[in-house]
Amino acid sequence: MSPAAPTAIRRQRGTTLLEALIAFLVLSLGILTIGRVQTQLRLGSDIARQRAEAVRLGQEELENLRAFSVVAATAGARSYAEIAGRSLPIDADAGYATNTRYRLTRAVQAAPSLGAKDVSVDVAWSDRSGQDQHIALHSVVAAIDPKYAGALAITPTGRPVKGAFGRSPWIPLNAKNLGDGRSAAKRIGAPTSALVFDNTSGLVTATCSGLDPTLGTDDLTSSALADCETVTAYIVSGIVRFSFASPPDAAQAAGQPLPVGIQAASTGGSYAIAPSCTSEPLKTVAYVVGGSRRVEAVPIDAAPASLGLAGWTDSGDRYVGYQCVVYPLANGLWSGDTSLVPAGWSIGATSSALRVCRFAADLDGNGAVEANIEHPAHYIGLSASLANQNFLVITGSQVCPGGGTAPVTGVVGAIDPDLSTVQHQP
Repeated sequence: MSPAAPTAIRRQRGTTLLEALIAFLVLSLGILTIGRVQTQLRLGSDIARQRAEAVRLGQEELENLRAFSVVAATAGARSYAEIAGRSLPIDADAGYATNTRYRLTRAVQAAPSLGAKDVSVDVAWSDRSGQDQHIALHSVVAAIDPKYAGALAITPTGRPVKGAFGRSPWIPLNAKNLGDGRSAAKRIGAPTSALVFDNTSGLVTATCSGLDPTLGTDDLTSSALADCETVTAYIVSGIVRFSFASPPDAAQAAGQPLPVGIQAASTGGSYAIAPSCTSEPLKTVAYVVGGSRRVEAVPIDAAPASLGLAGWTDSGDRYVGYQCVVYPLANGLWSGDTSLVPAGWSIGATSSALRVCRFAADLDGNGAVEANIEHPAHYIGLSASLANQNFLVITGSQVCPGGGTAPVTGVVGAIDPDLSTVQHQP
């Protein structure tokens, strides 16, 4: 009997229904995932674009506030003084870079210690998914007229546009405001003369004579300044101190001054008017008026009655104050020198003579005393008044002292924080 033939094995071809369903499920999940990622990407892109627009709106609102010297109490108004601190909602409608409606909330809080107000701007909106979004920006707005933002551009010397009492910093502190855009002050050592200043520029605009010598600077009025000559001039002013100690001490130079004058000479051009200098021995006194203590420079032989006072405290400080009125060229610049003129004593390098030093310092750090404000030996291209151009007189055989740390108080409230001196005469 022959053996039986083996059974043929059938091989299955294709896929079963279950496998197809599993593959379809995997594919569907992948497509759903890709679609969700795409949605999230679009949402993230929308939020990024909306956030950028919100930042722009917030910055725009801050700049609008900063563009005024005051902060708004209501939308569209600018009233720094009226708002003490509140939140103010403002609608920022569509029509910008997106189709989103934004809501700005401006919060303003007073900051008395800063002389300003803290400003916060919150910009809120709803994104594509309905979720609330917001950004917050914070700044400080000062109660200062924005026109002074250009001060650095128009004052390259770094001096402020306005000084004390809202006037030019080149006007003496004791000058009387005449109320018409001008100020006036009696000249040092010339009781019948006065100088008139422009409050904005600080220029000397008139020199007046024929005044009542009993009138003080505080008593000056426009009607009292009748005999005046219109000019354009600057003032170079300062004090002269004396120290005969060995070695001389610039910080303690408060001794009885010797008779001395000041002269100024113009150089570098043809000037229509020669400089005019006056000087006077002064002392520093302190007194109380209306509950406030005042320190003032007065003539060395003055009595309290000259200021209408019953008494004052004499500090013992003595010095000579001086003022030189210098007249610039047509281009507005003046160049020249100042020097001391002794009366009854001589300038020299021996023990029987006296040496003149000038307080001078390298303020800009360039290794030389050459800028006009540094009190150089020669002024070049002076374009504004100069104060604190101080001198020290010592024994001729001594050397001009170097810098110190103690301040030197002087006329018209001057304080010289640097006591470095260099030889000036001889």
